[in-house]
Amino acid sequence: MRIILINSLLYPIVSMSEAPEEEIICQCFQVSDVTIKGYIKSRNLVEIEQVTNVCGAGGGCQSCHMLLQLFIDQQHKKPPEKIAESSNGHSQKRGIFGKLFARF
Repeated sequence: MRIILINSLLYPIVSMSEAPEEEIICQCFQVSDVTIKGYIKSRNLVEIEQVTNVCGAGGGCQSCHMLLQLFIDQQHKKPPEKIAESSNGHSQKRGIFGKLFARF
């Protein structure tokens, strides 16, 4: 594998035989998971807005924001959310609405 230097950042050059299969994450701007993860890692991005600024992903309909946040969390090894114990004794993970309305 070769590495090139662009704007003081190192980027790996991968041959087609070594290239991972890419999946389009941002349908609006056709940005792949490999591109997004590469920017998150090389530029140490920690917010969705930063990802949008560097590659456009998440700048349209925003339906990919959940995946962008997942990639950011994976890169920074953020632990998964704790599973809350419900009143009936069953464990359940708090969803987005539970987080939004937890204070009410």
